[in-house]
Amino acid sequence: MNLLEKHRQLFLLFYMLIGGFFFYLMGITIDTIFVPNIEQPEGFCAEWSERAFRWHRAQDCVKFKSNLEELKYKHNKRMEKRSAQKVLFLFLLATGVTYLLMVLRPTLFFEKSNYLSYTTGIIATAILMGVVLGFMMPIIYQALLPVPSEWLPQEFMEIRRARTELILNEIAERIQLASQEGKGP
Repeated sequence: MNLLEKHRQLFLLFYMLIGGFFFYLMGITIDTIFVPNIEQPEGFCAEWSERAFRWHRAQDCVKFKSNLEELKYKHNKRMEKRSAQKVLFLFLLATGVTYLLMVLRPTLFFEKSNYLSYTTGIIATAILMGVVLGFMMPIIYQALLPVPSEWLPQEFMEIRRARTELILNEIAERIQLASQEGKGP
């Protein structure tokens, strides 16, 4: 193994470790600030409905014990969709950054004579690295590191608490407005 090959492998290792950590930090920051879930008490649902997806079953609440719990549930469902969009965004960003780096400095990833003739290989490698950086490495870091609330700056937790309070106030206002109008939310 020559020096350039060793250099390329070390670069790829560090790129995955550091890039994965960057996308892990970005993911938990987005979760903390932009995806606040509202806690619901045990037994908030009076009746559950089960529906089948392609390979698994999901349960949805169809009858709630109160209007407050219904609005909390709907909010949490919206946050699940937002979380899925966050994961897709991180994957696309990791893929785009990798592709851009490959275009600007292809010799970091490929042998000097091979990269120009393999445009499809560059795209496939960028997608693979997007999966590794955007999905796999954040999962590994999440398993290895303590819970983010223990080590993130408290400003992030304050932002999360403030957003949660704002959401709960909006839900309370909607319930109050609906009760004044004489109908449910």
